[in-house]
Amino acid sequence: MGSLPIAQRNVTRRTALVGAIVAAAAALTACSAGVPSTPTTGAAATTAPPTIAAATAATSGQVTAVGTAKPATTGSPAAGATNATTGATTGSVVAGSAATPASAMPAATASKGTLVIAIDADPANLEPGTNLATPTGSEIIVNVFDTLVAWKAPDFTQLEGRLAESWTTSADGAAYTFKLRPNIKFHDGTAFDANAVKVTFERTKKINSFMQAYFGPISGVTATDPQTVVITLSQPSSVFLSWLAMPQAAVVSPAAVDKFGAMFNVNPVGTGPFIFDSYTPNTQVALKANPGYWRGAPKLQGIVYRIIPNAATRRLELEQGSVDLIQQNSQLSAIPAEDVKALKANPAIDVLDVKSQIIRNLDFNNNKADSPVADIRVRQALSYAVDYDALVGSLWGGTASRVYGPLTSSSWGFDQSVKDKAFSRDVNKAKMLLAAAGYGSSKPLKMTMPTYQGSSWRDVSTFLQANFADVGVQIDIQQPDFAVFRQQHTSGNFDIALDGRQPWYNDPDAHIGIGYLSSLAGTALNFRMPPDAKLDGMIQQAQTAQDQAARKKLYVDIQLALLDKVPGVYLFSPDLIIFKRKGIDGLLVNSAPPLTEYWSVSKAS
Repeated sequence: MGSLPIAQRNVTRRTALVGAIVAAAAALTACSAGVPSTPTTGAAATTAPPTIAAATAATSGQVTAVGTAKPATTGSPAAGATNATTGATTGSVVAGSAATPASAMPAATASKGTLVIAIDADPANLEPGTNLATPTGSEIIVNVFDTLVAWKAPDFTQLEGRLAESWTTSADGAAYTFKLRPNIKFHDGTAFDANAVKVTFERTKKINSFMQAYFGPISGVTATDPQTVVITLSQPSSVFLSWLAMPQAAVVSPAAVDKFGAMFNVNPVGTGPFIFDSYTPNTQVALKANPGYWRGAPKLQGIVYRIIPNAATRRLELEQGSVDLIQQNSQLSAIPAEDVKALKANPAIDVLDVKSQIIRNLDFNNNKADSPVADIRVRQALSYAVDYDALVGSLWGGTASRVYGPLTSSSWGFDQSVKDKAFSRDVNKAKMLLAAAGYGSSKPLKMTMPTYQGSSWRDVSTFLQANFADVGVQIDIQQPDFAVFRQQHTSGNFDIALDGRQPWYNDPDAHIGIGYLSSLAGTALNFRMPPDAKLDGMIQQAQTAQDQAARKKLYVDIQLALLDKVPGVYLFSPDLIIFKRKGIDGLLVNSAPPLTEYWSVSKAS
């Protein structure tokens, strides 16, 4: 199997690099781990120190990084990743808040009562209306804002009321009436009421393209009195409440939206347990506790999200105690196997490892008639070319699980029949299919494969590149800025793309609806499925059916139908891994969405 030695060499290369990177990081600790100690107030983005950038640039295979040092923009930036952890963001904006960055702490110590969280990239877009599901930005949203309903800890399998005290559903399932909690204030002192829900939902539906799949069916929002809001849908939905638990469905302060305008995305005002304090682009985001939070004041005094792009630097600061926790998104942007092994041996560090519902996959452009992948034989050949066992076991070192189809094995919609039908590596069959499609040594198939920036995406790309080379397919890897990648993908200007999806709610629809419904092709990074009356009908029926058993059967049928169509290559599901120092207690990890609420978290002094 040609890819296995390369996977092993990738691991060896990373091991050799980590010593050099840590040494470079140690030299930079005095200047706050490569981040300027003086907050950046201009519009230009801070670039990584050359020593770290050079140490992390090494890669095998042909890889092109496009536009990696893009200056920040002013105003509302292009929102972040619709469906994957990128390890890179678009340009940042300077916060309009006059707040002093109280969070600019020295690297030597983390202040008592303030949780210092290391993140891999600037979060960008800190409010529901403009956030297109960027992971860290979404986590900040769930701590600054509240939704009408939310997933109940600790198992996150049932919904509970948050801003909504109770709700009822009409007999036809197309209207939801919510009774709202009284006496709740936004952080700016204005009252939360039914009108705020109406203004929020109408605004988000209008400006957030990612939410078109979820708020598009809303035909009306009516505030019947200050504590009652009725949401009417164009058709019944069995998953609408799950959609309302998404971070992008959180309720904003209408007064603050009017005050800040386009700058609201970096001056968020909600009702949540933490109040936005300051944002220094490419450096940090600071939150402070909301003492008047309606569920009770949080146990922490505040939270600081420190932007530390380099994985070795994050680890070094965690070990030294200047960082309390490395957020899970960071372990998704860089393969964490070596850090897991080392930090598990450190008595001062806890390693939390939770199976996720995240999927990494190779998207085919299923709506491009002149693409090589328009031929199902090519799609099948690429699916047979992948060494799935080596990808999970060798490259990811056991910190990921095989994915057999459109859903992870942990999803309640998964069925053994999907695993039985999944592809496995067969080089000879792949070559035969390519030959039948007209490709061979005299006419090799050549394609460009764009993906996200970040070392894990690069490593997976080079792994696939080697697998495809084994069957005679030549791949040129590109890692453009996210804004470029997203535009390229949503406009359909690609043949194949290494991509992924992080489900924002605990339901098979989180993968199936936005991924495969043809009416949503181009609204997000998805498989760009063409119209198919039968498949579209099954997906819509699964969204509206009220009986759980009926929905399960529909989702099994959908998965099997998709495996026949081969819309992509299903690769693996990375674990959610959080590194934290001892004394950080009350942390509960949710896998869908893979975000953490810190209201219940405490930090020992």
